[in-house]
Amino acid sequence: MVASTIKAEEEASLDLEEEVNSSSYLGFHNSQMFEAGMSFSGFERNKTWINAGGTFVDLSNVSGADTPNDSRAVIAHDFDDDGDVDLFVHSIQRERHALYRNDAVQPGADGAGFVKVKLRATTGQYEAIGATVHVDAAGAKTAQVLSRGAGFITCQAPELVFGLGTASSARIEVLWPGGGRESFGEVAAGSRVLLVQGSGKAEPYGAHPRPLPDPLPPGLLVDEGELLGDLRVLDAEGRETVLSFAELADKKPLYVNLWASFCSSCVKELPDLAALDDGGEARVVAISVDAPEDRERAKSVFAKGGGSLRSFYLGAAEADGARRFEDLLDLARLAIPTTLVLSPEGRVEAILRGPLRDAAR
Repeated sequence: MVASTIKAEEEASLDLEEEVNSSSYLGFHNSQMFEAGMSFSGFERNKTWINAGGTFVDLSNVSGADTPNDSRAVIAHDFDDDGDVDLFVHSIQRERHALYRNDAVQPGADGAGFVKVKLRATTGQYEAIGATVHVDAAGAKTAQVLSRGAGFITCQAPELVFGLGTASSARIEVLWPGGGRESFGEVAAGSRVLLVQGSGKAEPYGAHPRPLPDPLPPGLLVDEGELLGDLRVLDAEGRETVLSFAELADKKPLYVNLWASFCSSCVKELPDLAALDDGGEARVVAISVDAPEDRERAKSVFAKGGGSLRSFYLGAAEADGARRFEDLLDLARLAIPTTLVLSPEGRVEAILRGPLRDAAR
């Protein structure tokens, strides 16, 4: 939000209602900030901590949640219904959403218990927004307020999740909106209960497990075992072309090397990649992930060390039903160099991080 003293009558656009993904936002605002590679937050990465016995430990990097995509809203909820809280994050940079599965603890294993609570009020607002739920697990006490609007333009789910540690049960008490206090007695660990105002009894409700898939390799939207299919790129002259990995492989293993002109280790290994291709046991293709405006610089760097390697570049135009190579990449998290080792049919057999010599050790 930006404060301004501009007079509304002097700028008619101040009173106009904008549509979601309006042309003015995408064409003007995004082109200035995001398409140019800039960021409102200066690429400041998200931070994630875990409470380790009263001391908070920074897990930002190892958790994978340290995106630089200028995140603005987060929802904490048990999306896979396994008893711990996951995070759904919205970022304005590249208009991305990210769902982070919580694997820090395994509920039900190692003595980690939980209780999930839903409320139903019989007076006032039916969801009991503003109610405070108190939980006492073997003397360890905690409380949460049911708030349906916690965060920037964010609506939290009407379900509260309490971690119980090694406790086998917990006592639950609710302070309802309006001041009434009600006890719901002892609830076993692992329970999911509906608390109806005035009933004094915790009613169980069923679990609805929704297993979340394992995350893809950082920076890639493709995993081992997947068949890539044909993808569109630009050749060295800037002309759009379609890569057929089966044809490029020529019945041999195919190494698809992702590199950039600003990456010293990438540039250093170009002669090694050229030698691997010349040896004939495998084929090698180099794809630059430089920004389209830096393609000429990348071509110049490649010409000095790439030898006879075939080289391609990102920047093909978007088209319905025809995937571009960058559709496989999350450039904000891609480590370079990265090499995809493909079968002669174009199936991903291995993903190698760093220079090939280091990856082979």
